[in-house]
Amino acid sequence: MPKAPSNPGTLRVMSAARAAPLQKGGADGPLGKRLAGEASNQLLNGLAVLKEFAADFRQRDRFFKYKASIVAGWLVMSAASLAIACPGTSVRTGDMDARLVLSERMDRPSLTIWNESRDAWKDVTLIVNGQYRAAVPAVGPGEFITLTPKQLMGSAGAAPADLRFETLEMRTNDDKANLTENLRKEWERLQKPR
Repeated sequence: MPKAPSNPGTLRVMSAARAAPLQKGGADGPLGKRLAGEASNQLLNGLAVLKEFAADFRQRDRFFKYKASIVAGWLVMSAASLAIACPGTSVRTGDMDARLVLSERMDRPSLTIWNESRDAWKDVTLIVNGQYRAAVPAVGPGEFITLTPKQLMGSAGAAPADLRFETLEMRTNDDKANLTENLRKEWERLQKPR
């Protein structure tokens, strides 16, 4: 048998249900204001969750706090190790400060690449049209490489003497550059009427 309340006059049960359902607000106002309002709601909700988390953390014992600080330190050190170990923008992948000039003689194609950087290029590999390669041990700052079809070798042997340079990629031990766009501009320059 259920126990009767000791003071029946003071206890009342109230329902939290609404008498009528709320009407959802339609698309009032411009989209920008609605998005800004929703973004501020999400931000305030996130701040409330962080405040609750901080309050819960303050109520924990000091051993839990020690464990949490060890885990947090490990996460920070792991993230720092990954940031240091993984190459990002610190490795240059630009044009290596190379200036490209095509020979104006169409019957004897040749290509000159100037090193306009402050650093020497070491162990340079040039790849023409994706299949012909040439290698140069080093190119100092201000020096240049002149490339002719005679210097290019492919899987089937030497390049043809009338080879048209269509694509050009240059690689070193620590950098690479795709000079195809520069090559295309040089061809356009040579084909313009004078």
